[in-house]
Amino acid sequence: MLDEIIKKIVQEEVSKQLAQLNREKPEPANEKLLTAEEACEYLRCSRPTLHRWKKEGIVPHVRIGANIRYRESDLKKLSN
Repeated sequence: MLDEIIKKIVQEEVSKQLAQLNREKPEPANEKLLTAEEACEYLRCSRPTLHRWKKEGIVPHVRIGANIRYRESDLKKLSN
């Protein structure tokens, strides 16, 4: 009896967590991430300008460990 109750509670909680994960939109696997140098070429700006824009929140960025990368789609939106 107790085993069935625990099993039911666990199943409900797992279902809730899976539903929440499915609502979150993962990053597309094919999204191209650019280095700072590549982002500067794309935006036709200098590295100090890119860094300033990043600090001011103008250019979105992704931190991967100690590395900073820029989504090509974000840069495309900015250049339009």
